[in-house]
Amino acid sequence: MQIDGQTKVVGLIGDPITHSLSPAMHNAAYQALALNYLYLPFHVPAANLAAAISAVRSLGFSGINVTVPHKEAVIPELDFLDRSAKRCGAVNTIVNNSGTLTGYNTDGEGFIDSLQEYGFEPNGKKAVVLGAGGSARAIAAALQEHGISQIVLINRTMGKAQQIAEALGAQNFRIFTLSAVPADALAGAQLVINALAVPFRRDDGGWLLDLSAAAGALFYDLRYGKMLSDFLVYADELKSPGLDGLGMLLHQGVRAFRLFTGVEPPVEIMRKATGTVPVA
Repeated sequence: MQIDGQTKVVGLIGDPITHSLSPAMHNAAYQALALNYLYLPFHVPAANLAAAISAVRSLGFSGINVTVPHKEAVIPELDFLDRSAKRCGAVNTIVNNSGTLTGYNTDGEGFIDSLQEYGFEPNGKKAVVLGAGGSARAIAAALQEHGISQIVLINRTMGKAQQIAEALGAQNFRIFTLSAVPADALAGAQLVINALAVPFRRDDGGWLLDLSAAAGALFYDLRYGKMLSDFLVYADELKSPGLDGLGMLLHQGVRAFRLFTGVEPPVEIMRKATGTVPVA
């Protein structure tokens, strides 16, 4: 990859950031298509968020991806929101058009893409979502768009969970705190999504939450890494199928790539760069 005065810079802001595979995924795609783009990771603590977005404008970045904890906090810094971001109240992709910043959300549809690639169709299904941050918001919105019948939303506190339900229309939501989830709320669930920022295994070695009433559902952990997550270890104990977050990472990245470049991405190159296993 040759960097010169015409190189278009995109990247990722978040805290933490070192674990992300997004730079490898996007840069592999740029190289494969001989696009003069460079994708860089930037560690941005919450106190520096406004300054970072100002830098996107002033330095002429083509765009930026946004990860935790900034997906909601970044919204006031932007000029416009696409429908995808308005609906869920979270942004993971920003496109810079001559200093005008528009926020998008590719997380939700990227999640759906990964489910469908696995062979799971959400229409008419019951889902359990653990967490109420930006990723959970995007996923809940996308599940509703794709005909989910009921969402059981579980969070440490009620406030943010209630905000999601109210923003999306509370008719098919049931909301509980982690400490008070009745077994009947989980019965019949066909999809359980872990979007919590905290470990699923407690300090005493026990599990954070009893999800045994949902045994047999597809367990999906938004986290990814070389080691099997504690949530997926728990799924295995329940003899339930499990997916990590690599599929969602891939497909949200595919959609963000289109927004940044206007070019159709080389999906298999991006898949190889993340280590995502293709579905047979």
